Amino acid sequence: MGTHMKILVIGATGRTGYFFTRKALEEGHTVPAFVRNPDKALTLLGAHQNLTIVPGALNDAEQLAAASSGQDVMVSILGQKATVREFLSSTFMQERLPLIMEAVVGAGVKHCVIMSAYGVGDTLRSASFLMRVVCKTIMRSIFRDRVKADAMVTKYQPYISRVHPGLLTDKPGKGGAKVVDVTSVAHVPGIPTIAREDVADALLDIA
Repeated sequence: MGTHMKILVIGATGRTGYFFTRKALEEGHTVPAFVRNPDKALTLLGAHQNLTIVPGALNDAEQLAAASSGQDVMVSILGQKATVREFLSSTFMQERLPLIMEAVVGAGVKHCVIMSAYGVGDTLRSASFLMRVVCKTIMRSIFRDRVKADAMVTKYQPYISRVHPGLLTDKPGKGGAKVVDVTSVAHVPGIPTIAREDVADALLDIA
């Protein structure tokens, strides 16, 4: 990890995005954080010589493309707000991911790391009965939205590394989170959980 990267972060003010951004800065990377609310971002992340707060909207292709220019990698750590409406019918990622990918890849970024969730798409086949129930009931709408969004950006597949963490917790990180290929996992018992801090570490390693 000796190389210094320029990492465009989308979702830097989220609970996982915060850990990721702090960690990337600590390791000496340059981070433009593309955020909706620059004041919130500055308060949360603090000033840092390698951090640039880039105000912008996720549906503004020009702003996204400008922020992406000259970056080595884009890391998307977007999560839905857990509102009742999102749980019933979410189109959050379908609306945003295709536009983000088009702008970012169009601007010349070769690698995009996208945080998804365990239970989405191919990962469901290794899930326990309990986890399947959760995916098909409580999380159904949000997961269906992610699956549809993934399908909409298949043409960008070579540029994308997808990360499927278990249920995110705010516990302190344990360190040493293992990153494995989804296809090599046969069965995951129970409902897997992981600290956001450990997910942030893994995302940075993948980037």
